[in-house]
Amino acid sequence: MSLRKCAFGYLVLAVFFFITASTVSARPFRIGKLPDKGKKFSCGTCHVNPGGGGPRNAFGKDYAKVGIKAGDKYTKDLGAMDSDKDGFSNDREFSAGTNPGDPGSKPAN
Repeated sequence: MSLRKCAFGYLVLAVFFFITASTVSARPFRIGKLPDKGKKFSCGTCHVNPGGGGPRNAFGKDYAKVGIKAGDKYTKDLGAMDSDKDGFSNDREFSAGTNPGDPGSKPAN
């Protein structure tokens, strides 16, 4: 195999690696900033896809607007919000073990 073909092969692999790495890179460190540390829903606390990445759910959108703006942390204002509009604050959902980004997941009362 010629040196040129070998170099081209490595270049293709490198480009593939960087493309796929950038599209699946999530921010798993943020899970630790949530009240439940992501124990119940992991990346699905903020993302539509429970594996993370891609579109954010209602809570993820609010975290992006409020939490990231506040220095990338869960704030009292974010806790008082009802991101998924199910009638329960995000704080109440975290304490009940329900998902603040999913309107179908809500505390029993």
